[in-house]
Amino acid sequence: MAKAAIYTVNQGAQALQIGSVISLGSIIRRFGCKCNNALDLNGNGITINEPGYYDVDASITATAAAAGTVTATLLRDGVAVPGAVASATATAAAAGTVALPITALVRKDCGCSGGSTLTLVLGGTAATINNVALKVIKL
Repeated sequence: MAKAAIYTVNQGAQALQIGSVISLGSIIRRFGCKCNNALDLNGNGITINEPGYYDVDASITATAAAAGTVTATLLRDGVAVPGAVASATATAAAAGTVALPITALVRKDCGCSGGSTLTLVLGGTAATINNVALKVIKL
């Protein structure tokens, strides 16, 4: 059973350049005692404040600004989470929407001072992010 969970959504169009952090929008659902603050939305990132394992699922849709590969990467404290990258090829600018799903398992060590921050970053080619939904569950 999950000990804490957070679900954020941003359905506003975000025209982003390569290397831009994707805005997560606002909290739609939160589970767990808010007083212990295990998970929180802090700007454009999710802050993990308690040690343990976290299941992370992101669903991102994007329209490329030009033909090329659009990527999204999950970062933990500014470092790419191994294997937590999604990419899709757009054949032409505004040729349609590509889906960028990301699934990962992230660990926050015991004894680490402060929280860890999870962010999503655009790569590959500039794009407009049409929708982003991010779910983080403490296992």
